[in-house]
Amino acid sequence: MELKDVLADWRDYDDAAFRLGIILGVFPPDQNFNRVKPMFWQDGYPLGDMLVDILDRMTQAGVLLKDAEHVRYKWNPDPVDLS
Repeated sequence: MELKDVLADWRDYDDAAFRLGIILGVFPPDQNFNRVKPMFWQDGYPLGDMLVDILDRMTQAGVLLKDAEHVRYKWNPDPVDLS
């Protein structure tokens, strides 16, 4: 499954980062989210910070939309202008 499909609807930042991690091969496809959830909620987990940073950079590039109030992400349905 592609990130575009996974983020077709709004997802909280930790779930979006977890699913990005699965797509990148950081986590196995059968990984239980509850076992890795603390890495997104607590300081001191560089991997969790990195995955959320990737989501933020994708937002800056226009690939994702970010709802800052609820800290969630969604695929941008409008194509990115590459010009």
